[in-house]
Amino acid sequence: MKKHLLTALVIIAVCPLWAVDANIQVFYDFGSLWNSNKCQNHRSERVTTTVEFFHPDNWGSTYFFVDFDYSVNKNDPEHTPFGAYWEISRSFNFWKQSKVKDLSIHLEYDGGLGTFGYRQAPEEDQQIGGFGVNHAVLVGPEYFLHTADYKNTFTLQLLFRYAATKPNMWHYKEGGQWVHQSGNQVPLQFTFVWACKDFCTAKGLTFCGFFDIYGDRANVNKWEKVDGQWQAHTVGPKQYCVFLSEPQLWDSIGQWFKCPNLCIGAEVEISTNFTGEGWMVNPCLGLRWNFL
Repeated sequence: MKKHLLTALVIIAVCPLWAVDANIQVFYDFGSLWNSNKCQNHRSERVTTTVEFFHPDNWGSTYFFVDFDYSVNKNDPEHTPFGAYWEISRSFNFWKQSKVKDLSIHLEYDGGLGTFGYRQAPEEDQQIGGFGVNHAVLVGPEYFLHTADYKNTFTLQLLFRYAATKPNMWHYKEGGQWVHQSGNQVPLQFTFVWACKDFCTAKGLTFCGFFDIYGDRANVNKWEKVDGQWQAHTVGPKQYCVFLSEPQLWDSIGQWFKCPNLCIGAEVEISTNFTGEGWMVNPCLGLRWNFL
């Protein structure tokens, strides 16, 4: 699960340079409400915790988040989180008093890992394994837009995206031969981030989110059920376009009982070709605690 600055850009605009934003979020993912290919995207229910941190300074700003996924579905490994992912980025801006003060240079690193398994099967048939989310480094210009009162902020990024070669680019070819092919990605990513405070004039309501568009080239897995279990068959590499968006709506419910740190919210994860071919829509409900 990928997140971005969301409300952080509001803080850099209206607070002193020492201002810090830190929060923790807990989301329950209900699974795929709809997807265009159920055999390929059979994502199940899960709980995700996210820790976010943002800090502006005289030279720009630093942001990172860390996700951990916990399964509540019997098809995933038990007694442990099954996924971890983090992003860290730095926006460089040495010219805040100039006419191009809203333009920054963005540098970012992404990476993670995960596990999978089927613990409900008989012991001799149980499967477990792991996978990596390859190192990715992104760099490029970032432009910040806002309304006069800074309640509505928007960020545009056009980034060069370098990702390490995918380690598992083997696919089975007719005739019993395993063939290896590298998986270089199309090296550009466009990102749009927004945050709207007091959304629709409702005090304490924030509408925020992001969307990414980038190219990828990877193995395509075809899923089918065998004896009641989903199994993947790799059919070879394919070039495609990835779209990922996570709009969120947060309500500061704590403002009504002297606990402004507490928020309740919802998120919809919308993607195509992100965890498999086709579109997928995942609704989530969550809580957020703002530390500062």
